[in-house]
Amino acid sequence: MMNQKTKLISICAWGSIVLFVLRCVISWKDIIEGVSVYDLFGYASEAISISILFTGLYEKFLWRINPFEKTPKLAKRYNGTLKSDYDKSERRATLEIRQTLILIHITLITDESKSRSLSASIDEILGEVQLTYCYLNTPKSEYRERSEIHYGTATLSITGSKTLEGQYYTDRKTRGDMTFISEL
Repeated sequence: MMNQKTKLISICAWGSIVLFVLRCVISWKDIIEGVSVYDLFGYASEAISISILFTGLYEKFLWRINPFEKTPKLAKRYNGTLKSDYDKSERRATLEIRQTLILIHITLITDESKSRSLSASIDEILGEVQLTYCYLNTPKSEYRERSEIHYGTATLSITGSKTLEGQYYTDRKTRGDMTFISEL
C-alpha cells in the first residue's frame, strides 16, 4: 500500500509539472510579451488544481477501470463462514469491503458480533496476494459474558476476485479459519 501512495503522489506531482508546461506553451505569446509573476502563479495553480482533481478521481474510482492497475479489485460484499478453535462451531458471516486505490475498510458481521478494521492492506507475501487487517470486534451485549470485546488480526489469501480464504487470531488467544465467496 505504501508503494501505491508514493506512486500516486509522484504521478500527481509530474502531472502538475506537465500541465504547467502545457499552460505555458499555450500562453507562449503572452509570456514573450511580458508575463508577470502573478500570471505564472496563476498557471501553476491551474495545473496543480487540475492534477489534484484528476488524482482524487483516479484514487476513488478510475483505478478500477485501468487495465494496467495491479491492485486487486475486491467485491463490496462476500458471504462465508468462520470456524473458531474456541468452540469448534462454524458461523455464517458477511464481509463488507469499501476499497479505494490506497485505502481499504473491512466490516465483518455475524449473528453475534461486528468487527471493523483498524488498519488494512493488500500485499504480496511469499508470492501470494493477501489482504491483512487488524480489527476491533464488538459482540452484541447478550454474548459478552462469553465473548468480550477484543482485538484481532486476519490474513486472507486473494484467489481471483471472488474468493478470500485464510485465518484469524485474537488477543483472547483464539484463532480460526475463514472462507468467503463474493455475491457477484
